Amino acid sequence: MVIALIWAVLCCISAYWNITTEKEKTLQLAQKEALTILDKDQALRFWATDHEGFYVPVTEETPPNTYLSHIPERDIVTPSGKQLTLMNPAYMLRQVMNHYSNLYSANCNITSLKALNPINTPDEWEVKALHTFNNGNNEYAEVQQIEGQQFLRFMRVMYTQPGCLKCHAHQGYNLGDVRGGLSVSVSLAPYREMEKRSIQKLQISHTFFLFSGFGVIFFIYHRSRKRIFEQVDAAKNLREESEKIKLFAYSVAHDLKNPVIAIHGLTKLLKRQYKDTLNDKGLNYCDKITQSAAEIENFVEQINVYISAKEHPLVIEELDFLQLCQTVRNEYTSQLQTRNIHWSNPSQVSIIRADRIALLRIIRNFIDNALKYGGESLSRIEITYQETDDFHTICVLNDGNAIPPDDCQKLFAHFKRSPTDTTVEGAGLGLAIISELVQLHNGETWGWSDGRIGASFYFTISKKL
Repeated sequence: MVIALIWAVLCCISAYWNITTEKEKTLQLAQKEALTILDKDQALRFWATDHEGFYVPVTEETPPNTYLSHIPERDIVTPSGKQLTLMNPAYMLRQVMNHYSNLYSANCNITSLKALNPINTPDEWEVKALHTFNNGNNEYAEVQQIEGQQFLRFMRVMYTQPGCLKCHAHQGYNLGDVRGGLSVSVSLAPYREMEKRSIQKLQISHTFFLFSGFGVIFFIYHRSRKRIFEQVDAAKNLREESEKIKLFAYSVAHDLKNPVIAIHGLTKLLKRQYKDTLNDKGLNYCDKITQSAAEIENFVEQINVYISAKEHPLVIEELDFLQLCQTVRNEYTSQLQTRNIHWSNPSQVSIIRADRIALLRIIRNFIDNALKYGGESLSRIEITYQETDDFHTICVLNDGNAIPPDDCQKLFAHFKRSPTDTTVEGAGLGLAIISELVQLHNGETWGWSDGRIGASFYFTISKKL
């Protein structure tokens, strides 16, 4: 619905902008026509002004202009006795418009605030336009209703030129003064008709795009909704299967543990009660059975730990990492002393926000693996610390048996064990548990080895927990 609403708003904005542009184009075209007419009439007026008017034969339609009577040579007679009268630009343009108006779509008019001929007296709109010229404007345009129809009325300023002074000097004009204006009225009817057709096309096209967009949005929504339901069903099924697997794992672990404990106890009882009857080979078999039972019991415990690592929620708190390292070291003190292994902690560590039990388990598993797989050459275990803006980076390294570089990262997979020491028994879940716990802290795990001596194992903990 939000996307559909945004699409509708965009279509409306586009339609409004295009329709507004179309209406502006209508006025621009009408104004261009007005300018063309004015330029034509202005050129004719300039020609007449440059010649200070011109003489034409006196006729019934062209009598002497009474408003030019102050000019001494308004009327002259040719040597043949033909009477001529002076025609100024205003008189000329008025007569052209009167006689040939059928050739023009619009008529021009010369007017002034100090018109000589009352016929050229400006109307209300022209007075308003002429006043703007006195304020420094050169053009003035406005849409007006005339006899129920829209017209674009346009006026351009006229400045006093040398040829104008012959007729208008007595009115007090000087060169460069605003003498009046040349106005024209252009009917907007044909332009509005074109505008109407263009707007109809815009409305049809935008309506088409609007509903086409709705159709696409609905189609995508329908498919996405179907896919979401499928994903929800798949997630539900996955959770149900995961729950079944977890219950199965718990059941297997429980069912395995009881007989293993029984085998372990009975074997020890057998060895203790019949040690005089059993020969060395039988006693050795008892030891191997006891050891295997202990390994199975440890494996079952590791499975339970792995499942609980994924299920139990984290309790995030501020921890003293050096204190945790010391706690783990104390657990392995006897082994470290017996094997003469040097342990070193980082000198300084920032406060880490993490789950205490999870972080202890991570460090403990790394140390346990180092002691298991380091071999006789293991003499040093070192924990280092670095930090960035987003993560704490902790490394547990040892100088024991080397691990091939390509095998370092594979060790974090489930049921993977170090290939360097096949004599050491284990469940192959220690590093997998570490990986799960680190992921819960939004971190990563990786290993590194040069293939010659020892290995380094890294893990990160996000600072944004």
